[in-house]
Amino acid sequence: MRESKNVAMAFLLGTFLTGGVLGFSANRIMKRDQVCTTRGANPVVEMMAQRLGLDPSQSASIDSILDNRSAQYKKAMAPIRPQMDSIKQDAREQMRRVLTQEQKQEFEAMLRELSDSTRKGSDTE
Repeated sequence: MRESKNVAMAFLLGTFLTGGVLGFSANRIMKRDQVCTTRGANPVVEMMAQRLGLDPSQSASIDSILDNRSAQYKKAMAPIRPQMDSIKQDAREQMRRVLTQEQKQEFEAMLRELSDSTRKGSDTE
C-alpha cells in the first residue's frame, strides 16, 4: 500500500514538474522578445535604436518586423495551446485531489495571482 502511494506521489510530482517546465518554456518562447503594447514606444525598439543608432525609418521597420514575428509566434503556438492548457488543467486537478481544503483555498489564490501577473505582463493576448 505504501509503495503504491509513493508511486502515485512520484507520478503527481512528475506531472506537476513536466507541466511547469512546458508552461514555463512556452511562456518564455512567446514572451521573450514580444512587443509590448503599453503606451509609448516599444522598449526593445528604443533600446535597439539607442545602441545601434537607428534613424526613425529604421526604428519603424524594426518595430514592424518584431510585430510580425510576434504574430507568427502566436500562430505557431495556436495549434498546441489547447493541448498545453489541457495538460496544465489535468495537473491542477490532480494536485487539488492531494490538498486539504485549506491548502486548496491557498492554491486557488496562488493560481489567481499567477493569472493576474501573466495578464499584466502581456496586453497583446
